[in-house]
Amino acid sequence: MKRIVDRISWMAAGFLAANILVFCVMFRRPKVRWEQDRYDCAIVCGCRVEDDGTPSDTLKARVEKAVELWKARKVQYLIMSGAAVHNDFIEAEAMKRYAVELGVPAEYILKEKRAVSTYHNLKYSGEIMQNCNFRDCVVVTSGWHLRKADHYARQNVKRYVMAAADRSGKEKAGRSIWLHIRTNLHMYVNMWRGYY
Repeated sequence: MKRIVDRISWMAAGFLAANILVFCVMFRRPKVRWEQDRYDCAIVCGCRVEDDGTPSDTLKARVEKAVELWKARKVQYLIMSGAAVHNDFIEAEAMKRYAVELGVPAEYILKEKRAVSTYHNLKYSGEIMQNCNFRDCVVVTSGWHLRKADHYARQNVKRYVMAAADRSGKEKAGRSIWLHIRTNLHMYVNMWRGYY
């Protein structure tokens, strides 16, 4: 019996190691090293808007990071990306309102209102970049979401760097770890389903 348990343990360990290796090959570490001082735009990945139309804490943190980059003249324009996913409020519109409240003039903010997923955030924002002749961008999202957004940025924009928003004050460390794990598992499952 012990021999069978040992074999099963080794097989499980081998299976887990193989899956981790496949994951690391398919979904590389996010590109966070800046190659230039300034980028044409920032693509801000959408997230939940509250039922009263205000951005969630996670969404606020992403917009605040983008505004910080704009004020530091690291990016010239902001592309707010997100449709009405969780309720009737369009994420891109809530993001733009918040960015304007934080001091960014409306003419420097573009809205992408079709995206219902991370893949669509980068796909449709990449199309906006092409239409506006933007050559490069900073993709702004949460730290736990960087690897997923990086994977789709690699497919949809030529030159980019990733930037992590600060963790919102209400987000506990345990929740952040859980979000990392959940997002990575979701990516891996999607890969096997053919959505990568």
